[in-house]
Amino acid sequence: MAERRSMSNWTTTAIRKPWQIRGWPLVFITGIVLTILAMLDAPADHSTSAIRTADGSTGCQLRVSAAELRVRSAPSTDAAQVEVLSEGAVVDGTTTVTGGFRELEGDRWAADQFLTPMPGTNCG
Repeated sequence: MAERRSMSNWTTTAIRKPWQIRGWPLVFITGIVLTILAMLDAPADHSTSAIRTADGSTGCQLRVSAAELRVRSAPSTDAAQVEVLSEGAVVDGTTTVTGGFRELEGDRWAADQFLTPMPGTNCG
């Protein structure tokens, strides 16, 4: 009878409830869930500063000097925000500055005080 008892104890400890996920399986499932959430939170047009880089097509390349720089649809703080650039990002701009906002390639605008012209470019 003692053997039977130890066998039943072994069986009950070896069987786990399906909702008790621990260790690496929990890490794996959490990673999948966070990846899905990040994909759902991505901008609809998939534009980020990591994807949209300067190609020099305007002759003026600018480096972002602020931690985060809001890019807007018009030269105004009231205009819709279309993108956020991270510090160090390089973007193509124009020589047009209106009300403290510099026009960027693609009819986008950002605060000129946080944009530094790259050496060898003509930003006016």
